[in-house]
Amino acid sequence: MTLITHHPGLRPRAATAEPAGPRVSAVPDGPSPPTTGARTGTTASSLADTLLLGPLPATALALCRLDESRVPVSLHPEERRLADALRPARRPDFVAGRAAAALALRALGVGGPVLRNGRRPVFPAGVRGSISHCVGHVGVSFVSVHPRVIATGTDLERTDRLGRDAARLVCTPHEHEWVRQARRPESRLSVVFSAKEAVYKALSALDAPAPVFHDVELRVAEGRLHAHLARGLLPAGCRLLGWVRLLPDNHVMTSVAVLSEGGRPGGEASVASFDVL
Repeated sequence: MTLITHHPGLRPRAATAEPAGPRVSAVPDGPSPPTTGARTGTTASSLADTLLLGPLPATALALCRLDESRVPVSLHPEERRLADALRPARRPDFVAGRAAAALALRALGVGGPVLRNGRRPVFPAGVRGSISHCVGHVGVSFVSVHPRVIATGTDLERTDRLGRDAARLVCTPHEHEWVRQARRPESRLSVVFSAKEAVYKALSALDAPAPVFHDVELRVAEGRLHAHLARGLLPAGCRLLGWVRLLPDNHVMTSVAVLSEGGRPGGEASVASFDVL
């Protein structure tokens, strides 16, 4: 998987051979420290770092912050018409998300606009994609043309906006205890919320039951974060891969891919392991 970012908090790693499975990493409990990386820079959609992360080829995750002091983002004419039809307050978030999508699509050698059906983005034919944006005009897009990826979901949240009322709504009793024990409970709560949102987006793109918050439970085992899904949520013959990243400016980014595996009976509970970027 390729990660493209116009965000100062991610640094390049050396490209490595594709691993056999997700890496074992510590579960995040707070933002990663700021790092210095190269940034190009005349537009909000400029490319800073490209990282080869694995284990999923033909897949890109792009992050973009809108900088209104720079040259405006160049949107596809059809996307510009959609943006112009929005209320001015919503327009920057839309542009940030589409700028991130353009970066991700470009990394995969795909062109064309990302349109919309209601509030859901519609990607070019053959592309499975998801977009999220957040306060501060930050957008993220997770796209794939991998033949086994049948759906993607991504979510971007601030780590300082959710309080106790949200915890009661979002968390199972097990998750609530895990959040309560954290050095920074608000960051853990944001990870729980964002991971569940990413799973919801991915499953909603399929002919699958729409989950509610307590249909997905996050647990930690041997230093890894796992999402346990209720029976029947994931289509037969599929599995989930997940990624989570806490950014240094109070954002958390999570992404989920639904892979077609074949041969697995449907109906049992499913588990997604989240790789920590």
